[in-house]
Amino acid sequence: MNFNPNKPFNELPFLPPKFNFDDIEILKKVNRANIALSKLSGEAKSIPNREVLIEPLTFREAVASSEIENIHTTVDESFQDTYITEEELKKEQKETKNYRKALLTGYELIKKNGFLNTNSFIEIQSVLEPDKPGIRKITGTKIQNNSTKEILFTPPEGEVLLRNLLKNYEDYFNDFSDEIDPLVKMAVMHYQFEAIHPFVDGNGRTGRILMVLYLCLSKRLDLPILFISGYINQKKNDYYKLLRKVTAKQNWKDWIIYILDAVETQSTNTTDSVTGIRDLMKKYREDIQKKLPKIYTAELVEYLFSYPFYSQKSMQQKLEIASRKTASKYFSELKLLGIIEEKKYKNDKVYYCPEFHKLLK
Repeated sequence: MNFNPNKPFNELPFLPPKFNFDDIEILKKVNRANIALSKLSGEAKSIPNREVLIEPLTFREAVASSEIENIHTTVDESFQDTYITEEELKKEQKETKNYRKALLTGYELIKKNGFLNTNSFIEIQSVLEPDKPGIRKITGTKIQNNSTKEILFTPPEGEVLLRNLLKNYEDYFNDFSDEIDPLVKMAVMHYQFEAIHPFVDGNGRTGRILMVLYLCLSKRLDLPILFISGYINQKKNDYYKLLRKVTAKQNWKDWIIYILDAVETQSTNTTDSVTGIRDLMKKYREDIQKKLPKIYTAELVEYLFSYPFYSQKSMQQKLEIASRKTASKYFSELKLLGIIEEKKYKNDKVYYCPEFHKLLK
């Protein structure tokens, strides 16, 4: 196959690729990555209501995945989208907010349907890029070096071809009848999705969302809490170089090893975060139960770990507290205990837990 970066890659092969995955080096890496991923999954299960982890842990990934696409913001700025108005959000904050919504949309689709299909991929991308939704219909899309303007890749063109490629991708995504380890398949599918490049915008971010959703679908994770964008940001040049090597030279091995290293590294990092959250939860549970027994409930502790910022209104809704005055009293007592701090927003107050924030960055 002669690859020409200046011509549409309409010869992109269907999955599965013609490659022997039983390579010793790959198998060793698969084993290491699976051990690290299993530890993460086990640690998450040690938290009583582990679904509280999903929302807060997505902030770091939203920022990191967006940064790969040169959308720059900070985790602290991303936290702000939980209490400032839509009109006040900067463009970058809207992008990371949409990323989190898209990830959670995909997770809900898996829980509801038990699979993801082409319509699911389009729905996820449409949440991510509400102004540019749907399959790419225009021609002339090029991937180029921003500095030199060199054309690096021209993705396939034509809506019929793109849909056929996505149907093949969809079938591979939902097929668990082969003996290929899901982590290897995840690496293969991420390359394929980026090569198809089915959307006008949001391809990279949608592709990275689909990676963690695939781990949930394949039962390697119960929750979508493994995010490899932090690793990719640290080794961004390798990420793009290895993607191109698969296209130009069918070099699957180095690409798969790169992704397996990312899984191992980020599993370990996320396990540390989850352990920290679990220990902090335990500490707050004991402190509130001992020193504030009149307001202590398990639901209150979970609430403190469900969001980066809290308001009297959100506490009333989440904990079914009748009056704003009672919610204000809860926050005052938690503040005196040293668990939360407050800041002013317009004519109101918002509250946050500094120790929890540190674990999310």
